[in-house]
Amino acid sequence: MNFKNIFLCVLFSFCTISCSSLWKKITGKDSDIEGDMAGDIVSQDMDADQRGSDTGDISGLSSVFFAYDSSVLSEDTKDTLKENVEWIKDNSRVSRVELEGHCDPMGSEAYNIGLGLRRAQAVKTYLVSLGVSEDKFSIVSYGEERPLSQTDNSKNRRVNFVPIY
Repeated sequence: MNFKNIFLCVLFSFCTISCSSLWKKITGKDSDIEGDMAGDIVSQDMDADQRGSDTGDISGLSSVFFAYDSSVLSEDTKDTLKENVEWIKDNSRVSRVELEGHCDPMGSEAYNIGLGLRRAQAVKTYLVSLGVSEDKFSIVSYGEERPLSQTDNSKNRRVNFVPIY
């Protein structure tokens, strides 16, 4: 092999690795996140109920909402989460529930991703305290990327429940 062929092979390998890394960052698949929550981040399963609780079509399973710039669970939120626990326990076909953290557009993209994660983690922690196995949940944050409303930001500060069968 001459130098030109070696150079092209190395360049091709570099481009492939770079594109793969970029794809992972864009799609969130094979996340590079480390630490306690790394195992909670999952890619979307094919057998997930794409509607989730945001649609209101899953009787007994509701999204929960948060105050501006907060991941603190209100008493109303806790009441809703208690109802969601009953739904989760009554639906044994559900192997896992993905908790999606969402935000309004009032912060930087990085800040909102972090806030969405904190919201989803707060919900997970509370659900586990109510007796549901920690393994039943995975978390992901979409930040401000999936708003429910373009005009009412309070609807965008939420955690959506997506059943995975």
